[in-house]
Amino acid sequence: MKTRLYDIWNRAFWRTFLLLMAGVMFAGCEKDETTEKYLYLLDPDRNPLEELSYGVGGGMQDFLMYSNYGHWQLVPTYAEDAEWISFWPAEGVGDARFSTLVKENKTAYRRYGELNVVVDGESVMVLKFNQEAAEPVLEIDMGEAGKTVSVKGESFTVNVTANVDWVAELVNPEDAAWVNIGEFTDRTQTFVCAANEGDVAREAHIRIRAYGTSLSREFVIYQADRTTAFENARQVSISELLAMGEGKISENVYVVGSVISDRTTRNYPVAYGKNGENPANTMFIQDADAGLWIEFGNEADNTYDLNDRVTIHMYGQIIARDAYTNGLKIDRLSSSAVQTSESGPAVEPIVLDDVSQLSQYENRLVTLRNVEFALPYGTLVNINESGYLGVEQGAAYQASADYNDLTIEYGHYVRDAHGNTTKLYTTWSFTERALSMMPEGAGDITGIVNKRYKCDVYDGRDESRRKVESWCIRIRRESDITNFDADPATRLSKTIMQIGPWTDNKGALPTVMASVGQGQLKHSVGVDVLGSTSGNTQQMYLAWAHARCTAATWNEQTGSWLPTYGNTKGVQYIALMAQNWWKNTSAVNSDTDGCCWILSNLSTAGYTGQISLQFTASSNTLGPMYFQMEWAETDDAKEWTPIGYEYVASNWHSCIHAPEYLFVLPDELKDRASFAIRLRATRQRNASDNEDTAEGTSRLGIIRMSCLDM
Repeated sequence: MKTRLYDIWNRAFWRTFLLLMAGVMFAGCEKDETTEKYLYLLDPDRNPLEELSYGVGGGMQDFLMYSNYGHWQLVPTYAEDAEWISFWPAEGVGDARFSTLVKENKTAYRRYGELNVVVDGESVMVLKFNQEAAEPVLEIDMGEAGKTVSVKGESFTVNVTANVDWVAELVNPEDAAWVNIGEFTDRTQTFVCAANEGDVAREAHIRIRAYGTSLSREFVIYQADRTTAFENARQVSISELLAMGEGKISENVYVVGSVISDRTTRNYPVAYGKNGENPANTMFIQDADAGLWIEFGNEADNTYDLNDRVTIHMYGQIIARDAYTNGLKIDRLSSSAVQTSESGPAVEPIVLDDVSQLSQYENRLVTLRNVEFALPYGTLVNINESGYLGVEQGAAYQASADYNDLTIEYGHYVRDAHGNTTKLYTTWSFTERALSMMPEGAGDITGIVNKRYKCDVYDGRDESRRKVESWCIRIRRESDITNFDADPATRLSKTIMQIGPWTDNKGALPTVMASVGQGQLKHSVGVDVLGSTSGNTQQMYLAWAHARCTAATWNEQTGSWLPTYGNTKGVQYIALMAQNWWKNTSAVNSDTDGCCWILSNLSTAGYTGQISLQFTASSNTLGPMYFQMEWAETDDAKEWTPIGYEYVASNWHSCIHAPEYLFVLPDELKDRASFAIRLRATRQRNASDNEDTAEGTSRLGIIRMSCLDM
């Protein structure tokens, strides 16, 4: 017998009924087989339930069950309901409490589900669910420039992001004479274009339309006439091609070059792809005088290996400027554009002894001779390998993204014998990233030169954001780092002073003294350190630094790094943190609105070469964003002299890093017996880029002052 809740109309009767039933249940142990079966579901407020409605976000609901059926089970009516409705426990006996969880509805359709209370194979109660639909979404990975296909014909695939059913169609049905709408999945649509045997170029307009909505996306397929076939093209150099400027290439030309990238490591200018990975659709080639960055339209089109020599037809392709790097690239190249490919000899890199020359070799392979890592701290990629790793963070975390390295890449400062610096970048998908610690000595680095376009350090002209181009180097694999000696004595620089890294976050510290050289780290809120991962306004405290303190190995069977990355002693370095950075009434070592890290009692006596300070720093969502490095004779001085310009402590929730900073100190600090340096929060603005608040946490992972023998 199935009991229906809505037959009970009177709430007073309902309460009386429950009291009576309770009396019956506890009156004795003897079972009465003639008692009528009942089962009731109530919410925590004792209201009867039969159907539940949820918003788009879903939610959790607790239930009370009163029943004399004995053993029962919860079973969805339809198997697919279990994909969005979960419940526990799944079975029980008599009266019980259970919960359900409804997941977020990402589709554009209202959905309905049923959960049955089953006894002896029969449903005795049905709890119904319904959930609101999300707003319809329809996007395609096709830019305004559309798609240019080969005169010989080709097939290509468009990726579709949608939460609603959709269809691809020709705007002009007559275009079906040469464009066929081919196979599709929930996320892709293939188009098959026939060869153009005529002397007239042609184009077809495609519409991808969402059913039941006004949403649609359109693009154009362009196909040249046979006079622009590859057989009629002329060869140009890569530099001549790039001189044509941004936009569609209207001349019938081709280039020949050697592949200098390794698609298996994906260590290139990054973009978030499926599952947070940077896709393997990037390729770099170079000829005798220039390099070329190529982005394939589809990851599957990039089948070309390191040192392959390729011939690429460039008519109709797009030269675009990348927003992340500000560099020129060929955008959405199709596989049909590559006319020939054959294995070739290894490209000989250009050897540089001066890092400042990198700007002359954009997208080319170079070897930096006799360089060192300015802050040899952690592994090739100092990134938290769990949690947020590789996942593009939400808008609240990405508000200051102009200042952050993304969660899928990390940069190490590299310095030459002349004191010039650049950054070496690797990505978390770079397979060998955690196999060894950063080398202590000096050696050679081979890699591809790329632009970067960020504003993590102001240029000093004003307080406006202004991105500044810089040049970095990206290795292809760990074997690109050669001739390094683990002996610190082979370094180009000498360590004058070092504080950190710490490896134990349990024991409180009375003071933080230099482990090398002379110096003490203080903070505006005090000098003692809590031995925990949380603090207060009067003390610094120890927490995790997002950098490995031990090398890892890759376990192919489990697909994981061992030891597993996490907040674990012996695996991750410790950072030093402090809170409440603006107008802190408890501050004892600051005469400014912004609190500061303070390095006191420093000495460079006997050191006359270029002196620099390197450190890792970042802030949490509410922590301070803007800092200024300053120096004075003593840590209690009233006047401080700026060193360089403001820098930005990025939001560690969006970079998940131990970001590195390097400042060359002024000549006045050479061969000096005693002085102090402070890192001062300069504005009441936090790392989420919100004004009028900077009360959260900022951290330092390691600090090193060094002198370069020049």
